[in-house]
Amino acid sequence: MESEIGAASRIFCSGIARQLPSLCKTHLNPRGRWVLLTRSSTDRGRERYRRAGITASTSYIARGLSILMSFVSVPLTVDYLGTERYGVWLTISSLLLWLALTDFGVAGNALVNVLSEAVGNDDREAARHYTASAFWTLVAIALVLGVVFAGTFQLIPWRAVFRVSDATSTHELKVTCALVLGLLVINLPLGLLRSLFHAHQDGYFANAWSIVSGIASLLGLVVVTRFHGGLPQLVLAVSGVPALVLLASAYYTFGRRYPWLAPAPSTVKWSCIQRLLKLGVKYMTMQLASLGIYQSQAILTTQTLGPSQVVVFVVAFKIMNLPSELVYMGTAPLIPAFGEAKARRDWGWIKGAYKNGTFAAIVLGIPLAAVLGLAARPLILIWAGSSAVPDPYLILWLFIHTAVGVSFLTVAQLLCGIERVGPLVLCNVLCALGCIGFGVAFAQWWGLNGIAFAMSLSVLVTLCPVGIYEVRRFFLANAAGSGV
Repeated sequence: MESEIGAASRIFCSGIARQLPSLCKTHLNPRGRWVLLTRSSTDRGRERYRRAGITASTSYIARGLSILMSFVSVPLTVDYLGTERYGVWLTISSLLLWLALTDFGVAGNALVNVLSEAVGNDDREAARHYTASAFWTLVAIALVLGVVFAGTFQLIPWRAVFRVSDATSTHELKVTCALVLGLLVINLPLGLLRSLFHAHQDGYFANAWSIVSGIASLLGLVVVTRFHGGLPQLVLAVSGVPALVLLASAYYTFGRRYPWLAPAPSTVKWSCIQRLLKLGVKYMTMQLASLGIYQSQAILTTQTLGPSQVVVFVVAFKIMNLPSELVYMGTAPLIPAFGEAKARRDWGWIKGAYKNGTFAAIVLGIPLAAVLGLAARPLILIWAGSSAVPDPYLILWLFIHTAVGVSFLTVAQLLCGIERVGPLVLCNVLCALGCIGFGVAFAQWWGLNGIAFAMSLSVLVTLCPVGIYEVRRFFLANAAGSGV
């Protein structure tokens, strides 16, 4: 048991722990810190764990900064913007989540998959072709979106879209929307930068740039609120300043870190675009299904039980889903490592890392979920008031949903890493249909408890059988030497 715990813990912090003596010697030397962060190990398996550990650690820092900014931004902006204009900003932020799907999944895990394979094969030429193909595909999508936005912008009744009163000027609203759409078009091709880092198992660089972007955005927000800027200035602070950081990141990525990946148009290949789109559409389908799994409950609750019950479910779910988010951030760096190890046919490491990741997820996630389950109702009473305190059975079903999800999280990450995306798409679509279908049915009988029960049941009957079957099939096939 001790050896298992030690192996699992390496996923999160072994890389950092082993380097503490060197860290103490070099903490005053910026060059020394840089060498420490990027130094490779001759043991490839240990190097994968080291990089995963550093990436996971920096992910928690970036996430903490994001949470801090969300808490700070509300009191800074609501008071002087007013509830209506702040509501416009929140609505725009939500719409951006949907508009992000316009990259057809090309900039995300699809690119990570193909680049991880190229890295595993030490094939820089293939990596260059895939990067250029992804970049110029995204440029083409951005240009099409830009033309569509420019042609339809004046035709869209923006006041009706956001249902604003006369207190919000039409000019301010239009300028705000124009800035948001313009920044979306500009940023879309550069959305692949994170995937380049993650595919090379350098995710900590992506997180470092996210931290810089978050700090710059927070400073911009403070300046704008200090001088009581309007919605356009808020957009420039929260989205425009990070766009400048993104451009700096692009210069670093293509100019210094991976110069061989500079996306020259001459290196674009149609076969690479086809593979990226084929994978990307699958991942985009998974994203849409995930919205059904995790974002449909508010609508279901409103339609079946009334809007007054939405806050009860949403607040409880935010608390009980926290272990899943934390475990995901800790184990997600294994996805590109699985892909690189597959390319090198390092089946033993893949199996060991899968077991260690699953063990670590269960050991860390389920006890945390249990603690939060016991403390959820008192916490909610303090945080949101007595009207938001849920029934104990709602907490129980949400705990079961979290426990099952945490236990099988590494299944999904393994299937992503080894590029067996089809079964994951099937799992997610079936799970989304189950959450919505069962949620509607059970809400009529059990209220909010029925909606939470539907989520738990859907995960159990979809992810468990399909995921376990595919993982078992993969390990059996490669144990037999077929390499399926």
